[in-house]
Amino acid sequence: MIRIGFIGLGYRGMYLLKLLTSMPDLVNVVALADPSPEEDLRNASWHIYDKGRDDYRRMVDTEGLDLVVIASPWACQVEQALYAVRAGCHVALEIKGGLGVGEYDELEQELQQRGLKAFPLENALFKREVLSLLQMCKAGLLGQIVYMRGGYRHDLRQILLTSDGSLPDKGEGRWRLPYYWEGQADIYPTHGFAPLALIAGLPYHDNIVMVQSCSSASWGLTERMSTDLGASLEKSKILGDVVSTQIRTEKGILITLTHDTTLPRPRSLDWEVQGTKGVWNGERRQIYIEGRSPLEQWEDDSPYINEYEHEYWTKWGEEALLIDKHHEGMDYIMLRAMIE
Repeated sequence: MIRIGFIGLGYRGMYLLKLLTSMPDLVNVVALADPSPEEDLRNASWHIYDKGRDDYRRMVDTEGLDLVVIASPWACQVEQALYAVRAGCHVALEIKGGLGVGEYDELEQELQQRGLKAFPLENALFKREVLSLLQMCKAGLLGQIVYMRGGYRHDLRQILLTSDGSLPDKGEGRWRLPYYWEGQADIYPTHGFAPLALIAGLPYHDNIVMVQSCSSASWGLTERMSTDLGASLEKSKILGDVVSTQIRTEKGILITLTHDTTLPRPRSLDWEVQGTKGVWNGERRQIYIEGRSPLEQWEDDSPYINEYEHEYWTKWGEEALLIDKHHEGMDYIMLRAMIE
């Protein structure tokens, strides 16, 4: 039985906690660390560590944990992971952890020295269609992969700002919004990029040789800001509404990533994978295979998704869809794959 402790019980932490407690034959969640946990958590059977932001250390030191799930704000995660690893625990990081080049280096060294693992909890990797697409690419259905795109395109303005355009007093917006005025960057690439990196075989079978990014103006965000907040910021450092990144690999694959979170639009991960024999479009959920599809006509991808279904979905898909309805099973599959 795997003994688990949690650091961070916000939206994502609470959801992951719910899913892991649905696996009582596999794991035992014994302790939770959060400076201000919800009241019903205090009344449950877990040991609660809520005496400030560093009380997680007491949990790690005393609970005999095998795995620590870290779902705290981004800036805290590497420090917390290092502490847990040095205490002999595996760690699972709710994306995205490190914020800059080299920030993971020390953690990587500690993991290697101690024979421990870090699990990036990137749920997009475990969507049914993504894992089926990976199988298709391995089988050569799309031929040699030439071009891929993806992104995080999700209007977050209601999370980032209060109704009057101010910085929120608490919640996700409180810690997330300040990243939007630290300069130009794709600050949340993993949802769009992780599945594409898996398909490209990065870094085991290919390597990135070029990265270029360009940002738009930031009208969508600044128009929503209050006068006081806007006046306090250096305009040139406010993140552009759309950031486009071009990545080229050693083998010649071109990848486009888009960060687009402060303009009105439906949510999208904007995936497309194109090779010498065909193309798959995640937004349309359609596919075109040369010599198999009607000439220059998209097909529904469902028959292909079924034909190339990944073993994780064959084994756990039914229960995943029952337990994890909110994210269409991908969080449940992710956690089962980690635990197994």
